[in-house]
Amino acid sequence: MTQGVTSPFAGTVAPLLAGRTVLQIIPELEAGGAERTTIDIAEALTETGARALVACLGGRLVSELQAKGGLWVPFPAKTKNPIAMGLNIRKLMGLIRRERVDIVHARSRAPAWVAFVATRRTRTPFVTTFHGAYSGRSGLKLQYNSVMARGDVVIANSQYTQDLIARHYPFARDNIRVIYRGTDFRACSPGAVDPTRVRRLREEWGVAADQRIVLLAARLTGWKGQRLLIEAARRLTDKGISDVRYVLAGDDQG
Repeated sequence: MTQGVTSPFAGTVAPLLAGRTVLQIIPELEAGGAERTTIDIAEALTETGARALVACLGGRLVSELQAKGGLWVPFPAKTKNPIAMGLNIRKLMGLIRRERVDIVHARSRAPAWVAFVATRRTRTPFVTTFHGAYSGRSGLKLQYNSVMARGDVVIANSQYTQDLIARHYPFARDNIRVIYRGTDFRACSPGAVDPTRVRRLREEWGVAADQRIVLLAARLTGWKGQRLLIEAARRLTDKGISDVRYVLAGDDQG
């Protein structure tokens, strides 16, 4: 959430969502931007009086989802096996009907294909979010990625992503909406962290009291910027700047 905004659904949108059931589908709730957004939206939906369901395999963030009012629906959404995905379509259709789901929101490609077919068959509004730029230039990969552009509303996390979607999938141009990722400055404020915890962490990392820390917190993959930071660290060291420790913190590629 952005500073000064208590909910992404503040204002005139909230009454429209009250009493509705919104189902988000994502492979699993481990660490990551898509997973964090899923929980943020579930919390905001709950605050408006909506039911926030999340269908996924599970993960370390399920307990946080539940603590913030979201409902976890165990669902094998991580599979990319075509046969299993076909079975998932029927399972999701049953879930949509049983829970009287008003909107299905997909955040990843494999479960999005399942959700796309299930929502077309149940005539349920379908929303997708592009959380980044998907790789792939071949016709087959572009076709696989295209499901994320097939939502009744397609959310792009940046202007860059919007332009990319419009270029590859011009049929979706009129349905794209840009919604930037926010930051909850209450959680990220230095004042929200106990100084004792800061000192202990510096000791664990072997950082001296007079050293500065540059932290890159992101999944360890080629496009998150770790190589750029390593190169920057080399250049700074070559210039005699040695009072800095560089920390790369994040899960592996998975």
